Amino acid sequence: MRIKFGTEGWRGVIADDFTVANVQIVAAATARYLLEASPPGEKLVVVGHDCRMMSELFAEACSKVLNSFGFDVALNDKPTATPALSCGVLARKAQGACVFTASHNPGVFHGLKFKPYYGGAAITEITNAIEGHLYEGEPFGSGTGQTEVVDFLPDYFDRLSAQVDIERIQASGIRLATDAMYGAGAGNFQKLLPRIDILSVREERNPLFPGIHPEPIFEMLGPLVEASRGRDLGIAFDGDADRLAAIDENGNFVDSHRIFAITFKHLHERRGQSGDVVKTLTTTRMIDKLAANYGVECHVTPVGFKHIVEKMLQGGVLMGGEESGGMGVTRNLPERDAMLMALLLMEAIVMSGKTLGGLVAEVFEQVGPHWYHRIDAQFRR
Repeated sequence: MRIKFGTEGWRGVIADDFTVANVQIVAAATARYLLEASPPGEKLVVVGHDCRMMSELFAEACSKVLNSFGFDVALNDKPTATPALSCGVLARKAQGACVFTASHNPGVFHGLKFKPYYGGAAITEITNAIEGHLYEGEPFGSGTGQTEVVDFLPDYFDRLSAQVDIERIQASGIRLATDAMYGAGAGNFQKLLPRIDILSVREERNPLFPGIHPEPIFEMLGPLVEASRGRDLGIAFDGDADRLAAIDENGNFVDSHRIFAITFKHLHERRGQSGDVVKTLTTTRMIDKLAANYGVECHVTPVGFKHIVEKMLQGGVLMGGEESGGMGVTRNLPERDAMLMALLLMEAIVMSGKTLGGLVAEVFEQVGPHWYHRIDAQFRR
């Protein structure tokens, strides 16, 4: 079975098509692309992974191939949220990152995404170029690059702290429930917000994701709903912690559309930040209406966060988001970042004096009530 890239990278079934041998082929194609394109940055690649089976083995195999093409590698020593690895590209002035994750997909899947020098989703031009180097010669070169084990969280937390008033959140007494869904976001709230009362569920690493696939949709969040009782809000991350959903103070599910609208409103009205907004075509019209109220443009793209990133890189965009729970703020990273969006929700609660349910009602007062339900179906060719 030949390797084929999707909207942002390559995904496959572990031990079927997603094998060490195929990882080496993709890593070699990535190295050849970087040598040909010579993007900004040091001759360095960040390599990281989530909590899935064989993640460490795949990351090590990728690192060795990159070393053989003369690239140094900054390798995470533990499962790490994808946006932290994207941040690592900027912090280390790397030419890109190879991130091993299958995001919200079931445990039998793994994946490899490339994050270019700008620290966000690879645009189509780049993924096409990498794909064009597949099966081009042997998967090893004759170089002697070195690999260094790195913890990317300190730089990531510093970047988040520059975007959100962490001290004000910690001093607020807000009570939080979190659900890592057995994924790479486990423990991050406790590290960044040590003074907050946090009740966490599904923090342990379990690559089988028992009973679920790690996507923050209501059907998968029973434990978080229970943990959120008596708390101000609950936050769930997907498997690599770049997408999120929330539970309000009354146990109601707050989907990505409402989170997008609340944070867009918060940045414009409370933080005084301006700029256009980008959404995929499957995302709520609440964003269109808010953009019209603020006198900015709402750009609509095809499905896939890489299309949002293209608009972000052109300038003038405050934030972007998609139906599946991926949202990002350009001044932070041109990337989905669940931790940042969760912090912005908390900041909006603290600065407004409203509950999360109250913030939803506030948006509805401005743009009218909006409702959303997703029906998943599988089709065979």
